[in-house]
Amino acid sequence: MVRYFGVDVAVYQPTSMSNYISHGAKFVIAKLSEGLSYFNPKAHAQVKSTHANHAYLHAYHFATFSNSVSRAKKEAKFFVHRAEIEGISKKRYLWLDWEVGDGNVVTRSVPSNTAAIIAFMDVCHNAGYKVGLYSGASVLRNNIDTKKVIKRFGNCLWVASYATMGRIDTPDFNYFPSMEGVAIWQFTDNWRGLNVDGNISLIDLHSEKKTNQPTNPKPITKPKEKIPKIVFVPIINNNPNYKVRLLDSNGHYQDKYIPTNSNWKVWDVKTIKNVKYYKIGTDKQWVPAKFCKV
Repeated sequence: MVRYFGVDVAVYQPTSMSNYISHGAKFVIAKLSEGLSYFNPKAHAQVKSTHANHAYLHAYHFATFSNSVSRAKKEAKFFVHRAEIEGISKKRYLWLDWEVGDGNVVTRSVPSNTAAIIAFMDVCHNAGYKVGLYSGASVLRNNIDTKKVIKRFGNCLWVASYATMGRIDTPDFNYFPSMEGVAIWQFTDNWRGLNVDGNISLIDLHSEKKTNQPTNPKPITKPKEKIPKIVFVPIINNNPNYKVRLLDSNGHYQDKYIPTNSNWKVWDVKTIKNVKYYKIGTDKQWVPAKFCKV
């Protein structure tokens, strides 16, 4: 299990990330956008500072779509656009912050809330990013079908739950909000007295492996076998009168034979019923490779 400290920042935090990183933060999750028009005016500087201090960078969007699927998709497209402008790597996560505030309503039906959340995350995922969902433990338990979210996107929950209000430097796992699918635990809103949210990762957020691969990925096609120009059919069983019977392209024997001790131009090569054949004429003139020498 990979556990790194990290912070999440918005307009309320400074543009320099050096103080957080010097205190042990290995990753930063920067707020880029909210709704359909707001973007964090400090985001560009915070992104630049994170990179300059050699920390991992992720981004988040504050939702205002409540349970509207159509609005969720629009907000997601706005978020992705901002992420691309800021150069957020597609090896990192785009997080959806779905909680009470700024007009976002969480008290609608659980199925409709979940449908809108998944619609948002789908847009980000289809844009090539890893995706995750942030909220408080109570909202995640009572207002969202997190099992559906986890089934679709894997361990992707970023849960906020504090043992106590005020400064906490390291998480006390006796107060861990036990639930399935947790990727990050936000354990304080005042990490090390720096007035910034403190987080700890519970999965490897920075793996180079792609997640959420298609259920039926395209099969790997083997390169086509090189076709020889000429094959030689040697004398078989020391019988110069021995002849080799030909087959058609479906592996059916034909009433055609070729003599041994002869050369033939090859037009194609293929495997028929687990046996290799060379095409030496029409589609009804295939000779078993076991009788040939290249």
